[in-house]
Amino acid sequence: MPTIQGKIIKAFEPRSGQNEKGEWFTQDFLLESYDQPYSRKCLFNVWGKERLMQFNLKEGDDVAVDIDIDAREYNGRFYNSVRAWRATHIPAPQIQPTSDVGAPLPPPQEPPIGIATVAEEPQQLDPLGGGDTTEDLPF
Repeated sequence: MPTIQGKIIKAFEPRSGQNEKGEWFTQDFLLESYDQPYSRKCLFNVWGKERLMQFNLKEGDDVAVDIDIDAREYNGRFYNSVRAWRATHIPAPQIQPTSDVGAPLPPPQEPPIGIATVAEEPQQLDPLGGGDTTEDLPF
């Protein structure tokens, strides 16, 4: 299944309970991906006390998470489940800015041969249709 890399931006409170199979533990995490310039967020779940201890995920950790995506039906409605089955701590990436804001403009280029250039002073047309005029409007 897919692998998502990013930073854990929120670790929710762990939950536990008891069912017919015994005691269970789960915890949700919110991960922000490294996609630039539009990062995405993914809420995933880690199931089981052993996995929670093995993954040792905390807010601020940079991780690669392998997930399984599944849909379950409950009372006629379907709900998505995103469950992590492996999480690996990774070094923080050195993200380069993708924006050109503040970068110097490239030098002007000559138009290709055969392309007409714009006249230096455009002709002004009389709004009443009387032909060309160079008079300034009074306002």
